[in-house]
Amino acid sequence: MDTQMLSGMRSRVVVSTLAVIAVMLTLQSALSLLKFRTLAVEATSSRLQVTASAIDVVIRRAEAVGLGMHEISDLDALIERERLRDPKIHQILLLDLQGATLARSGGRNVLQEDMNEVLPRVLTSDDKTITHESGEYLYAGRILRDSSNSIMGAILISEHTDELSAKVRDTWSRLTFMYLAIFAIVTISISLFSLLQLHARKSYFRKSGKADLGTLDPKSADELQKQISKGKKVQKTALLDLSNLSNMSAVIKQSDQLEER
Repeated sequence: MDTQMLSGMRSRVVVSTLAVIAVMLTLQSALSLLKFRTLAVEATSSRLQVTASAIDVVIRRAEAVGLGMHEISDLDALIERERLRDPKIHQILLLDLQGATLARSGGRNVLQEDMNEVLPRVLTSDDKTITHESGEYLYAGRILRDSSNSIMGAILISEHTDELSAKVRDTWSRLTFMYLAIFAIVTISISLFSLLQLHARKSYFRKSGKADLGTLDPKSADELQKQISKGKKVQKTALLDLSNLSNMSAVIKQSDQLEER
């Protein structure tokens, strides 16, 4: 096989292999990023639910002595105190069953579109807790139930996603650098291996092209010389027999012509 053709085929195989590896690493990076973001959202939601649970405990104690949520004094002070324990919290809302706000703490600039989407999910959810990410805010909701297990309201806590997004971007940068380093190592390894294989094949072809009787084993060379000499003798004998047959054929032909006359 021509070495140039072999080199071209090898180059195409190497490029195809590297392309497949690059696609696999890209997909793995995207999957890892998605998993990390999901875990980060779950961790943030769990932290917010700790605050919601503390408020829930206080409301349950008041409900146990016969007080409704609207009858509990200092609700605003209660949720403000819980919000200050976690500076990352943007806003805490205490809602009744109809979605009206009973108490509020923190910022007041949550988008109304988000509230219209999140509130129905919180108040109609079959789960005790929900998590919803919408744009620049992450919402954690918790259903409030009375002693008869009936829904009496909900707690909604929101937090900016700026810090969460920054962590995700930082992690994505580290993952990208790691996968690029892996791809670079694989590329160098495959390229070096391919070059070594091609060099070995070219050396083999050069040695094969220069092979002669002098490079053979002495015993093998002698045997080959004997076979060649024997072949030459057989060839001479065959040519001599063929010449004799030709002469005999000419004599027979002349004899036949004389007899016809």
